[in-house]
Amino acid sequence: YICGKDSFQYADEIRTQIKEKAVGNVFVTGMIEQTEKIWLYRNCQAFLFPSRGEGFGLPVIEAMQFGKAVFISNYTCLPEISNGFAFIWEKLEPEAMAKSIRKNLPLFYEQKEKMNYCQQNNSVYLLIFFKEIVVNTKNLCNFVLINFQRIKRKDKYR
Repeated sequence: YICGKDSFQYADEIRTQIKEKAVGNVFVTGMIEQTEKIWLYRNCQAFLFPSRGEGFGLPVIEAMQFGKAVFISNYTCLPEISNGFAFIWEKLEPEAMAKSIRKNLPLFYEQKEKMNYCQQNNSVYLLIFFKEIVVNTKNLCNFVLINFQRIKRKDKYR
């Protein structure tokens, strides 16, 4: 299932390829409800996220919380967000990606400890990560405020 906003040209290209190649196991769903997303996470074998421009990577963390094998691109913050618990595609080349899935998916489910660790610790990791963001945002806001006040004082005395 390919879920999310689908009102752009690339989604149309995907639909065309699915039709031309008569692929019966790929579906472009468009936007889905939260309950549908939870069902998909619970029932998938793996979460594939070949993103080139993800902002934060929450879907990766969500999939890990369901104990699923996660495959991600080596772009943006995704390798950092996965904290070493995802299989990383260095390049988004279909044959290499498929080979990685065929090789690593069975290994993931053979390693029950890793799967359990993902489920148990990604919530903690997410909280720590958010705490860092909040602290860094607070520090940035303080820095901006202090410098704004300095600039304002200088303008006042000119």
